[in-house]
Amino acid sequence: MKGTPSNATATSIHDPLTGLYSRIYMADAVQRLCDLHDRNGSDAVIAMLLDIDHFKQINDTFGHSQGDEVLRQVAQLILGMVREGDIAIRLGGEEFILFMTSKTAAEGQALAERIRRAIDGLVVVANKAPLNVKVSLGTAVRYRGETLLNLIERADRALYQAKRGGRNRVVASELSKPSQ
Repeated sequence: MKGTPSNATATSIHDPLTGLYSRIYMADAVQRLCDLHDRNGSDAVIAMLLDIDHFKQINDTFGHSQGDEVLRQVAQLILGMVREGDIAIRLGGEEFILFMTSKTAAEGQALAERIRRAIDGLVVVANKAPLNVKVSLGTAVRYRGETLLNLIERADRALYQAKRGGRNRVVASELSKPSQ
């Protein structure tokens, strides 16, 4: 399965609801990607932070079990779209983050937009009523030497720009490398 480990003996690395990697796994796995990027710099590390729009309203209207079903289906859709080697993580609540390597930032933006469109077409039946799911995404391309925390913070700022801009959209972070 893409985006998840092939050996599931350590359950702490998996989110039990979605099957995606957990935050526990993220620190080690993504740090290895960052270390490789720092050494050779050939492929960029791209972070895509995804948040389900109006998720609290889904839980409040349809119940937490239906909210859980939305989370499971969004996770499965993401897993079906990522490549082997991409790292898909459930951060918690209705937030997911995907890390990928790419030659260009445009490739990451294109994947983020494909994921957004695919989820925009996702309909979950909740209490016999169709529930249309929407997401907002923020992306950031890592610069060499950038900490994982800073990369995630830049993707998070882009995500909030997407939400402030009307939701159900992708926003790319500006490269804000600190001055030397």
